[in-house]
Amino acid sequence: MIAEPGFSNVVLVARLLLAAPYLVSAIEKSLHFSAALEEFAKARVPAVRFTAIATIVLHLVASVCLIAGWFFSEMAVALALFTLVATVRVHDFWNMEGLQRLERSRVLLANLGLVGGLILLAAVGPGSKVL
Repeated sequence: MIAEPGFSNVVLVARLLLAAPYLVSAIEKSLHFSAALEEFAKARVPAVRFTAIATIVLHLVASVCLIAGWFFSEMAVALALFTLVATVRVHDFWNMEGLQRLERSRVLLANLGLVGGLILLAAVGPGSKVL
């Protein structure tokens, strides 16, 4: 195990890196809301408008909480569960063929890495560098 303050510095870097995709997603979906609605509709997501807004709110609030260290484990688990469900729902590579199957399987595996990182963060906590 890494001793303090190194441990908290490493955890802070991990928090920033794991929060970044969700923060960027929230900003992009907010700025390009009609495109987000199209993306959700294409993926056959139910209640498209509500789900898009809920996704934006979750991504924004949870990523800020991860960065700040607030409600840390709860937000990490919430993002992990969301990512797992959304990944299986949207990146169903087993229903695809050829290049699309390969691309979607890679996205699924990358998202599983995010889930693993979030679960690990929830287990170790935010470290001492919190707002």
